Amino acid sequence: MIPNCPITKSNILRAEDILGPKLRSLKGKPKSKKPSKVILNTLNNLPEGMLEEHGTVTLTVDIMYMNEIPLLMTLSRALRLGTIKMIKDKRKATIMKSLQQVINTYNGRGFKA
Repeated sequence: MIPNCPITKSNILRAEDILGPKLRSLKGKPKSKKPSKVILNTLNNLPEGMLEEHGTVTLTVDIMYMNEIPLLMTLSRALRLGTIKMIKDKRKATIMKSLQQVINTYNGRGFKA
């Protein structure tokens, strides 16, 4: 069907006889499996006794810069868990909103920050 094409149907059939069929079609087509659902903010993954011992969390907060990008960094004193959140500016409202998101993360896990 392609004008001036030197390859004919017999050339293709001869190549399949020499090289064999496509290996992928012999192996079959893979079937994708539906991924399992990820559940976040559950208390099931906490070690036993952690909430009783460290129920109230004290956070230390600082603003650091990486390549002139401001980052809100927090560290919980007893848990020694750090978080980093990029902020667009250093306005009080922006910092408070980002800090509230970090606090909500702790509260969602059952801690009181």
